Amino acid sequence: MSKTFYLILIAFFSLLQNVSFAQNFELRTFIAVTDTIEEDGVVFAASSDDAEQENDEIDALYDDDLDAGWEGAPEDQNILSTGLRFRNIYIPQGAVIDSAFIILYSHEGKSADDVARISIVGEASDNALTFTEDALITARPRTTAKLLWEVAEEWELWKPYRTPDLKNIVQEIVNRGGWAPGNALGLFLFGENQGVSDVENAREFESFENIADPEDGGDGQNHPERRPELVIYFSVDNGKLEIPIMMTDTIEEDGVTFEASSDDAEQENEEMDSLFDDDLDAGWEGAPEDQNNLTTGLRFRHIFIPKGAVIDSAFIQVWSHEGKSADDVARITISAEANDDAQTYTETALITDRPRTTAKLLWEVAEEWELWGQYQTPDLKALVQEVINRGGWAPGNAIAFIMEGENQGVSDVENAREFESYENIADPEDGGDGQNHPERRPRLVVYYSSPSTSVKDIFSPSAKSLKVYPNPAQPGNINLELDKDDAAFISLFDLQGRLIKTMLSSNGKNIVFQTGNLPIGAYYIQALQGHDVYVQKLVIGQ
Repeated sequence: MSKTFYLILIAFFSLLQNVSFAQNFELRTFIAVTDTIEEDGVVFAASSDDAEQENDEIDALYDDDLDAGWEGAPEDQNILSTGLRFRNIYIPQGAVIDSAFIILYSHEGKSADDVARISIVGEASDNALTFTEDALITARPRTTAKLLWEVAEEWELWKPYRTPDLKNIVQEIVNRGGWAPGNALGLFLFGENQGVSDVENAREFESFENIADPEDGGDGQNHPERRPELVIYFSVDNGKLEIPIMMTDTIEEDGVTFEASSDDAEQENEEMDSLFDDDLDAGWEGAPEDQNNLTTGLRFRHIFIPKGAVIDSAFIQVWSHEGKSADDVARITISAEANDDAQTYTETALITDRPRTTAKLLWEVAEEWELWGQYQTPDLKALVQEVINRGGWAPGNAIAFIMEGENQGVSDVENAREFESYENIADPEDGGDGQNHPERRPRLVVYYSSPSTSVKDIFSPSAKSLKVYPNPAQPGNINLELDKDDAAFISLFDLQGRLIKTMLSSNGKNIVFQTGNLPIGAYYIQALQGHDVYVQKLVIGQ
């Protein structure tokens, strides 16, 4: 190893001593399976999350390619549009989108003469739904942000190509009032009429169901790595995580279908209430004829906080379901569930039977509450810190909180507070609009700092060897291979254990990790997937 290399390495680590790394994240997710189809005795996975429209007609949802652009032959002129829906976008509302793009793999070689003018726009929806054959892609609401992708380069068969930067489109969607981490994001690629042409001003790219056609020299197999992939780089100011209660069920009652959640629950004395109600109660009802101790359970999923991170502050925001006088003082003890990954609630198991953290606090609610006003708990940082310090904690797990009332004795007032649930309805009898208000669902807010990590922490006793290739590598992309196709949290450290970069992958078996323009030297790369820890030393060379 040369003297120059050592000098560069020393200079690099000297620089790191004075750098504070921000909370920067990378998210990569593919079009995913939605259906299992059987045709001619063959069963295969399919997806309705990628769709194609020709003029004003939807094509079959299950095809091996997608088209966007313009077919301008005199005898057959068609505007071709594509819709792509990416699920499980675990990005906090209001995060700063640094860049975003779609990676597409060509399904057909194209000359540079075949210039396709494709407008890209997002779906103006908090949680995009999958595509169907009876609803046009062009009929969906669109973001104000859009861009023109003028594809004027030659395309080779089965090679990856990427769109221009879509950050403004993605930013508009995650800034929406009803956006929540884990929602789905829709993107549209609309062709335009480019006039009569002897060339086909369109581009064909691989769908979820892609097949490498043997007639084109392919192997006749489906290639999951060639599905459309969305890549987003984003940052979160001050390490802030904001997670609402999320949907768990779709319920049908009296011919009406609605979204519901079993992640918020209420218990009255020793009996669970219905999981699907428009409010939650915590505290004490002390009327002589009807005394009830009220307990609420709240479970928040997809908590992507690294194990060992420092919790600076945390609180739950709630919206009142009923006005309350300051005389109605509720004494509510809040603890967290002592569990690595809290499960949702059921009507057959009491909230109070769940194990609890040692850390707890008393929330004495002695202020007046206005109807549908926003309020928050005291600081819960000690409770959250205890949970993420648990041996089995992994980024992406769920945290549950128990808000338990206490017996305050016989009282003419109701020492309890009612707040909005996931299924909340603004009752017209109270002056409401009769609608559900997603912005009033209980919400967990956590501010945290990067963990203080030592090399010993990176290499846990149970760590598996992480497959990394190429290694040594040049600055740019490397490939990681894990055992399972689950969400994974990737971290890159220097040799002193300082965190340099993190990435969240929704599809975690084969991951492309972008190292960026790192100086040459040695690093550690760690992958957390469920309870599994993978570690490998990575060398960046010339």
